[in-house]
Amino acid sequence: MYWRLLTVLLLISICAPRAGAQTATNVYVFPLIVHGKSGASFRSTLRLTSTNGTDPLICTMSQRNTSPNFVGLDGYTYFTSVVTSDISPLSITPLNQDLSRPSEILLTTTRDTSKADPITTGYAKLSCQTPVQAQLQYSYFDAANNKIGEATVLPATKGNSFQFQVDRRDGTRLGFSLVNDSTSQRQFRIVARDQFNQIVDFNYDTIQPSSQFSKFIDEELMHLPANFTGTVEIVGDASNQSIQSYAVGLQFTGSLFTTVQPLVRDAPLPGF
Repeated sequence: MYWRLLTVLLLISICAPRAGAQTATNVYVFPLIVHGKSGASFRSTLRLTSTNGTDPLICTMSQRNTSPNFVGLDGYTYFTSVVTSDISPLSITPLNQDLSRPSEILLTTTRDTSKADPITTGYAKLSCQTPVQAQLQYSYFDAANNKIGEATVLPATKGNSFQFQVDRRDGTRLGFSLVNDSTSQRQFRIVARDQFNQIVDFNYDTIQPSSQFSKFIDEELMHLPANFTGTVEIVGDASNQSIQSYAVGLQFTGSLFTTVQPLVRDAPLPGF
């Protein structure tokens, strides 16, 4: 039962918000944000700290396809406004603190206190006036609201090639969340290579503009051996340098899950 509920994270292939990991402009991108309930429930927790420990937090959280409010440490609610109604709706949350608050922990919470939000997934972009240390934590709760799993992801790095190590010998499944933070639809390919760097399977797919795409690799690569060990590379459209792509992996083993960071490159591996 837990396995079925956990896979909701990656089976809902929907769009997401904006966010980046370019510290020069204090923009931080999280390729996946998840919130809502369907029997079991998911919540995302954003942890923020001013890097010098003194500057107040003056930030904006943009989300694509998700729009929960956030509750801070003192119980204050940061309200989220949905500002577009396109294929991947954009929502905005101002996260402003006074001078005495250089850090905050924000939990996603329902927009309507009379009912639970359905599970939605998307991506998030955090923009701050000064540099911050930011991380996003995913928490999974059973129907009785007991926490039974959680994992943390740091802001993602922009690239055109995202390579993951894969070991399926113990029944592990690797999922990925890929973000297209540009205004055009993009094609991407997913390529599996064995331990000797030989291609064993590949496939093509598309991702909509300003959107997030989530799947398990065995859903994209139907001929991947059950006990496969090697690497999987997700390659964006390298011919268009304006593309804004980010990715993160989520590894599931039974009812356990963790995040997996890819090796990020500007150009794909040769030989394909």
